[in-house]
Amino acid sequence: MKTISDKKKEMLFSEFHSLLISGLDFSRAFKMLISSENEKNIKISLEEIYESVIKGENLGKAFESSHKFSTLDCGVITIGEETGKLCEAFFFLADYYESKVAQKRMIIGASSYPIIIMCVAVIVLVFMILVIVPMFEQVYARMGGEMPAITQLIIKLSKNFHYYLFGIFTIIIICWLFLFVYGKRERVLELKSKIMLNTPMLGMFIRKNTQARFCKLLFLLYSSGVPLLRGINMLTDIITFYPYRKSFKDICEGLNKGDSIADVMERNSTIYDKKLIVLIRVGEQTNRLGQMLQKQGDDITKELNYKLKGIGNILEPVLILFVGVIVAFILIAMYMPMFMMGGIIN
Repeated sequence: MKTISDKKKEMLFSEFHSLLISGLDFSRAFKMLISSENEKNIKISLEEIYESVIKGENLGKAFESSHKFSTLDCGVITIGEETGKLCEAFFFLADYYESKVAQKRMIIGASSYPIIIMCVAVIVLVFMILVIVPMFEQVYARMGGEMPAITQLIIKLSKNFHYYLFGIFTIIIICWLFLFVYGKRERVLELKSKIMLNTPMLGMFIRKNTQARFCKLLFLLYSSGVPLLRGINMLTDIITFYPYRKSFKDICEGLNKGDSIADVMERNSTIYDKKLIVLIRVGEQTNRLGQMLQKQGDDITKELNYKLKGIGNILEPVLILFVGVIVAFILIAMYMPMFMMGGIIN
C-alpha cells in the first residue's frame, strides 16, 4: 500500500498538533482533521484509525495498522501516548518532516544542475560517437591515407561502442538481480555499506545525515522519559542502514554489560565522528545527555547543509570543465587529419 509523502505527513502532524494545543480534546481534534482532509485515500485511512481508537486500540497501533505511516511515526506516537506527551510527539514529527523536506530540497537543489549537466553530456557524447564520428570515418575512408593514432582510437571506440553499452547494461542488470535476490543477507549488506561509506562525498553525506537523525531521535525518546535501552532498541527499526543498525544492537548489549554509550560508539569509530563520541561521553558523565544530543543533532545538520552547498558550488564548474575536455578531445581527434592534410597541401 502506498505510504503518505513526507510533505503530507508534515501538514497532518502540524495540523493535529495545532488542534490539540488549542485546547480541543482528542476526539474533536481528530474529527476536524478528518473533515479538513481533501485526499480520499488519506481521509479513509484517518477514519479507519479513528474507528480503531474508539474501539479501544492504542493510537500508535492504529497508525501502524493503516500501513501508511513509518516505524518512526508509530513509535513516536506510541511514546507520546504512553508518557502523556502526545501533543509534543506530534510537534516533533511535524518538525522532523519539515526538516527532512527542507533537506531534500537542498539536496535536489545542489545536485539537480550537476545531474542535468551529466545527462546532457552523456547524450551529446553518445550522439557524437554513434553519429558524428562514423560520418568523419566515411569521409576519411574515401580520401585514403593513414590517420593519426588518436583518430584511429576514437573511430575504433565508435565501431565497438554498442558492445560497450550492452556490456554496461548487462552488468547493471546482473548487479540489480543479485541485490534483489541476496540483498538482505548480512554479508551483502556489509559489503554494500562499505562501498557506500568509502565513496567520496556520498560516504560523508550518509555519516552526517545518519548521525544527525540518531541524535535527534534519541533526544526525543530520552527527553520523553523512555528508558535509554528501550529508546536505542527502537532506533534499530527506524534507522535501517546496516552499520548503524548493527551499532545500535552493540550499544544495547554494552549497556546491559555496564558500558557507556560512548564506549561502544568508540568501538565503532569508523561510522561515528570523534567529536560526537567525546560530547556524548561528557553528556553521560555530567548527566546532560539530552542537551548534548539535541545540540549535536542541530550542529551536525547545519554542518551537513553547509557542506552540501559547498559541494554543489564546486561540482558544477568541475563537471562543465570535464565535459568540455572530453568533447574537445573528440573534436580534435576528428579534425586532426584535416589539419594534417591542410599542412601537406600548403
